[in-house]
Amino acid sequence: MEDIVLVGFGGHGKRVADCIEMQGKFHIVGYTDFRPQSDCMYAYLGTDAVLDKLYQSGIHNAAVCIGYLGKGNIRKKLYDMLKSIGYTLPTIIDISAIVSETTELGEGTFVGKLAVINAKAKVGKMAIINTKALVEHDCRVGDFTHIAVGAVLCGEVFVGEASLVGANATIIQSHRLGDRVIVGAGSIVTKDIENGKLFRNALG
Repeated sequence: MEDIVLVGFGGHGKRVADCIEMQGKFHIVGYTDFRPQSDCMYAYLGTDAVLDKLYQSGIHNAAVCIGYLGKGNIRKKLYDMLKSIGYTLPTIIDISAIVSETTELGEGTFVGKLAVINAKAKVGKMAIINTKALVEHDCRVGDFTHIAVGAVLCGEVFVGEASLVGANATIIQSHRLGDRVIVGAGSIVTKDIENGKLFRNALG
């Protein structure tokens, strides 16, 4: 079993760690963060400044455990830093998730409990497909994008990079969301949304 380090820790980190433990493919050696977390069962290894030394010690796998927080660029910066050191960022898929064999998942992507990703969908790197989210057939989900708890992407939906589809939101089939779009929780999207827009209306 290979070692893995958790980068950052909080609510999302708990989900990621739980999935890693249930997969049984990696041994979690500890986590890095700007300070120790009082409710974390894993060893605190220091700030991100220790990641290079950890890699040199033989730990070559990392999982970014910072959620979207409305800023996919934070996850991108962490990804770029880890790759520059040499880390591999494995895809973490909960054992309860259903992922079609014809789906493509990018490096470092997380798929949570009871999530479903259907046939011919493509999900970029470092995306989050969270608990009970549904990504239907032929969808495209960009790098560093978060499909939140219970959100639904109907067939052939396109979501750009570093976007957020909020909890229980639904994107009706064949619509396109640009980069850095935020769709509010519970929204029903029946139109395309341009780059950088915030969409909150429940029936828009």
